[in-house]
Amino acid sequence: MARRALAAAAIFTRQASALAYDARFRSKVDGLVARRRGDLLVVLEDCTDPANAASIARVCDGFGVPELLFVTSRAPAPKFDPRGEGLRRLSASATQWVKLTSYSSVDACYDRLRRDGFASAACVMDEDAVLLPATDDDLARRDLLGGGPLALWFGTESRGLSPAAVSGADRKVLIPMVGQVESFNLAAAAAIIVAETCRLAGPSQIPPQKNLAEDLLEQHSSWHEPQRRLRRRTAAAARGEIFRQRRRADAG
Repeated sequence: MARRALAAAAIFTRQASALAYDARFRSKVDGLVARRRGDLLVVLEDCTDPANAASIARVCDGFGVPELLFVTSRAPAPKFDPRGEGLRRLSASATQWVKLTSYSSVDACYDRLRRDGFASAACVMDEDAVLLPATDDDLARRDLLGGGPLALWFGTESRGLSPAAVSGADRKVLIPMVGQVESFNLAAAAAIIVAETCRLAGPSQIPPQKNLAEDLLEQHSSWHEPQRRLRRRTAAAARGEIFRQRRRADAG
């Protein structure tokens, strides 16, 4: 009876600790969502490099961008899972705090963005592109931001954005290069453009989407629940082994 009472007490303690952790985590997520921008999203097309994807997730988290969208159009599906454990570790857990969404086509992504009221800016080499960093802030605000929420589109370093992605964009943006190399890598370019866009826009006057907190909690659970199950199985196996050892000792 005493052993059963101790076991019940241990289970109750673990459950109470889990509930307290969940409450603290929910409070942390709610505080994070309150600081997120509702006027900016980042879209990556055909990104198959997990290091670039992880770095851009850190950029999004650092500048308050609530969501990172992955579009697969021309290339096979990336070898990494945008919501997987590997990308979470590479991003120093930034993907735990940024909503990750995948689309199988450019059109599907554009349909969602337009439905939510977002204009799109494609990062491409074009003579009509808005140059960032800006030399004329007022002109850049007018030509790039347009007074509404904006999605920034980035392609791969080798192929850039697809024609479908470029033709669907409302604006274009470019980082002028004055050195010998022709471009920055994907993560560096995204960091510069996101940072400059946030500077030009100032504090966001648009709140993030209503269900962002719930989406982040679900995303967090999908990563951590398999680990929790493994820990529970390991603990159960350890308790079973301890019980068997006691039975053998009592029998001896």
